[in-house]
Amino acid sequence: MAAGLVAPDACVRLIVRDISGKHSWDSAVLYGPPQCASQSRVPRSHTVSCPAGGDREQGAEQDSVEQDEKDDLSENKDGEKEEEEEEEEETLLETMAPLAKRLCRRNDSQRTGMPLNIPALPPCCVSEKQENDVINAILKQSTEELDFAAKHGNDVHMKAMEQPEPTAQRPQSAFYYCRFLLNILGMNSWEKRSSFHLLKKNEKLLRELKNLDSRQCRETHKIAVFYVAEGQEDKHSILSNTSGSQAYEDFVSGLGWEVNLTSHCGFMGGLQKNKSTGLTMPYFATSTVEVMFHVSTRMPPDSDDSLTKKLRHLGNDEVHIVWSEHTRDYRRGIIPTEFGDVLIIIYPMKNHMYSIQIIKKPEVPFFGPLFDGAIVDSKILPTMVRATAINASRALKSLIALYQNFYEERARYLESIVQHHVELSTFEDYAARMFSPAPFHHPPSESDDNHTLVCSFLENPSMPLDTADLSSPIFPRASKSRVSMKLRRSSGSANKT
Repeated sequence: MAAGLVAPDACVRLIVRDISGKHSWDSAVLYGPPQCASQSRVPRSHTVSCPAGGDREQGAEQDSVEQDEKDDLSENKDGEKEEEEEEEEETLLETMAPLAKRLCRRNDSQRTGMPLNIPALPPCCVSEKQENDVINAILKQSTEELDFAAKHGNDVHMKAMEQPEPTAQRPQSAFYYCRFLLNILGMNSWEKRSSFHLLKKNEKLLRELKNLDSRQCRETHKIAVFYVAEGQEDKHSILSNTSGSQAYEDFVSGLGWEVNLTSHCGFMGGLQKNKSTGLTMPYFATSTVEVMFHVSTRMPPDSDDSLTKKLRHLGNDEVHIVWSEHTRDYRRGIIPTEFGDVLIIIYPMKNHMYSIQIIKKPEVPFFGPLFDGAIVDSKILPTMVRATAINASRALKSLIALYQNFYEERARYLESIVQHHVELSTFEDYAARMFSPAPFHHPPSESDDNHTLVCSFLENPSMPLDTADLSSPIFPRASKSRVSMKLRRSSGSANKT
């Protein structure tokens, strides 16, 4: 880990399902670096080993040199400490100077003409005798504490052992980190008990969770993009374009990022991964929106079947973005389709400016930010057109009767799952389940004991039977005589045989 942090071997993974989708959180405890032993600043003295027959004077000289070095180091340390203490005193005096002036002013206003080193008079409610008694009690207690510390200061029981910093150890419980995280999140508190529920885990719950994960968790839109070159006024020529001008390509690249359809995991918008509808397409997404642009120049026009398939994808989109470099205005009937309720047509102008024309059906409500007749710069053209197309798609979806957004559907589905699979439990049971999710084996009940007793008596008739044990739900009190008669008959028949 970075910065010397240590993580344990185990971690907690939370799988969260809410109205915005499915998320996964990994939580782990980070332990700080171990306490490093403070190394002494005094360098170690390097001793030179002398041979067995060497002169002792060399060793004595060496010892004296080492002692001188130690004395010099200690003197330097003492000098440094004195300098540090003097600097601290000067800093303290500089800090206390303005405070002392304010105290002098305050005391002068309260006690005019009285010096600061004379204690103030006692309060009116406290007599001089009571004040002296309190002072003497405090002094006596201080004296007793000093005497006790001087007498028992060297006692073994008075000295506390230095506690080392605990090291990271693997907990014995398998659910320790889970409980630790739940405590941090506040899920184990009594106040938040009504916000958390335990669900009965079974196959039906797992199927419903799988169905919930398969639902969309973001708003999806599919938008068609056409390129009309100069002189093109029919469907076949427009759909046969495989590329456009440089300005058009820059505009398409600004709508989103190119994704490979064969490996794309997000919203496809009806496109196929078998390369029949193209290799790449512009795709845009946020945390709440997914947009797939069906660009006509990205789809292969190899044959008439390809043109038909291309028209099927492009014509079924409700919002069309048309880049027209033709001298005439674009007409709605050029590409015949029942959809295409909103047309956003872009006409290039001079100086990298573009004119916007918006054609929509009368029942479509207002949307923005672009409007009919707007003139936009090339730098903000892709962003503004994309935002307008998304808002136009939302306006069209608002016309659908009983239409619900994706988060409304997920919220209702989550509520139904909780209502159908909630396990009603007390706070004690809830806390026990959170503390140890492992199954708990209940001890045998009284009914089980009675049932075992009756079965053993039937197998062994000579065993004495206590009638008090038969007062259970299995044998009501009203049927004791019948049971005893049956048992006697069975025992008699057993003796005869």
